[in-house]
Amino acid sequence: MQRIPIWAQPTLLLTFTFFSLVGYTQESPAFQSLKKYYHSLPSSVMDTNWLMTPIDTGGMNYLLPLRQGLQREKNRTIFDTAAYYDLLSDALCRLTDYQTSQWYEKKLTGITSREEQTVLRQQAQPFINATGTDATSYILRQTASGRIALFNASYLKPYTYVWIGTMLDSLRKQGYRHLALEILSPTKEPIQEISLSTGLFITEPVLGEFIRFAIAAGFSVFSCQPDYTISNLHERKKEQAMRLGNYFKKIPGDEKLLVITQPESTSGSNGNQLQPFSLYLSSWVGESCLSIDQCTLSSGSINAAGAFLYELISYQKPVNRPTVPLQNGQPLLWNDPYYSALVLHPTPSYNNQRPVWMGFYGKKKTIALPAAHPKSWLLQAFYLEEIQKRRPGNCIPADQTYQLSADGNYYLFLQPGKYRIIYRDKDNALLTFRDIEVNR
Repeated sequence: MQRIPIWAQPTLLLTFTFFSLVGYTQESPAFQSLKKYYHSLPSSVMDTNWLMTPIDTGGMNYLLPLRQGLQREKNRTIFDTAAYYDLLSDALCRLTDYQTSQWYEKKLTGITSREEQTVLRQQAQPFINATGTDATSYILRQTASGRIALFNASYLKPYTYVWIGTMLDSLRKQGYRHLALEILSPTKEPIQEISLSTGLFITEPVLGEFIRFAIAAGFSVFSCQPDYTISNLHERKKEQAMRLGNYFKKIPGDEKLLVITQPESTSGSNGNQLQPFSLYLSSWVGESCLSIDQCTLSSGSINAAGAFLYELISYQKPVNRPTVPLQNGQPLLWNDPYYSALVLHPTPSYNNQRPVWMGFYGKKKTIALPAAHPKSWLLQAFYLEEIQKRRPGNCIPADQTYQLSADGNYYLFLQPGKYRIIYRDKDNALLTFRDIEVNR
């Protein structure tokens, strides 16, 4: 029997505390209240549909997939548990209930075995012993010298987009003019504004704000979404790289390209390891790509092993800002040697039921709004300019929440500007609205 090193043998106290930390995510009280309400309702035709969709005849209905899913849960008509957890996690993320979203994401990814945990404790030790350096400063030094920078970011972890958003102005000064996003629906031309037609992924308010910030900063924002009709993952990555590479070859030589993709799988259908997308792209354009992984070392990670590794590192060496772990001056990597660096994100902190990172590191203000109706449930803030041009169901909120703070207020994160605040009940019916202005 292999002996576990002394440092990998946790004490009883450490074991209890650590595993309490691993399980810190749970259903929010607001979601539990919503679940109780939806369980009490009779099923409708929409609730028996196998698909959980946020779109109805009026456009976006952010509460609809929760009603559909929870009705199916009550009636025990869930035929694909993994798909149910996945869709429920998506819906909760769009409602900015990230704690509950991660709770269901954790159910989807599962847990690691004792044997895997032993190995992961050993792999965590170099990160625990590493020297941490500020990720923003470090990455901007790297992006200054190349012409293509590729980041992964997850729509289920919007703070990965928030962090990139803090660097947009600096990247623009370095010559980055073009932003390719996997989460956008395919478009022939760069987009000038966002709406429901821009893609279902960007209906998550934080992602919508990130794109607005990028357009305002002067980036040409366009889609690099893979062609999902191509079933072979190798061929799909190849086609995506060729399409993006052809775009890159047409831009002026003094302009640079920023690419943001979803966390990717490097396992083919036959079990063979595939190259990461950055290598496909660099091979096609003939230039090296800076490739940054910021999803592996984030809360919940991208799989059970990464989640356990992250919790180990965060417990023994917590950080309060995005950090690049260094060993002998070089970035520490984990399973994929092709990344240029890994970013370790801090464990999200909350205030008034909202994650602090939603403030975009100072770009947005915290605004307290009381419930304007006895049945108030979902509070949505839309840009007045956008909602005057199209119906609310086709607009993307600047922020929204159904979580009421203990002081009786809803707290929203809004940048200076004019907004229409819409109050909805648990059935998504519009109760009332008011227009406000957030001053600088």
